[in-house]
Amino acid sequence: MSKQPSWDDIPSLNLSLDTSSSEKTRDSRKVARIATQDVMKMMTDEVKVIYVQVVTKKGLLKKKGILQDISQNGLCFIMPTHEIVKGEPVRIGLMLGKRPFQTAAIVRWATNDQVGVEYRKPKPEDVTFLADLYSAQMLNRI
Repeated sequence: MSKQPSWDDIPSLNLSLDTSSSEKTRDSRKVARIATQDVMKMMTDEVKVIYVQVVTKKGLLKKKGILQDISQNGLCFIMPTHEIVKGEPVRIGLMLGKRPFQTAAIVRWATNDQVGVEYRKPKPEDVTFLADLYSAQMLNRI
């Protein structure tokens, strides 16, 4: 009777991480973001801006935000003189081309004119769509 192979039986390749790269990241996000202009290039519709609707516990905000970037985990939008605060639960909605995207989120940071949110339990198909969007962006750069 032969022994079943295990991961410990596979020899090490002695790989190491190359830390000599001069490229610096601007933040410590787990997932890369896609800038709005890149999203708009991939969509077939001729749009100049992608609007983000925000609902707080007080209700739908009268003014819409403008998408700055988006990732599988969250997004950032521009909304001058808002009253949104860090830690506040919100519901966001936007159109990515002809595809609606709506989810609950929590505000991770807010300045006078920008807000960054992290999604809370987005639909699996939305996460897959955003991952595919990022893959398409990377393939377009090759």
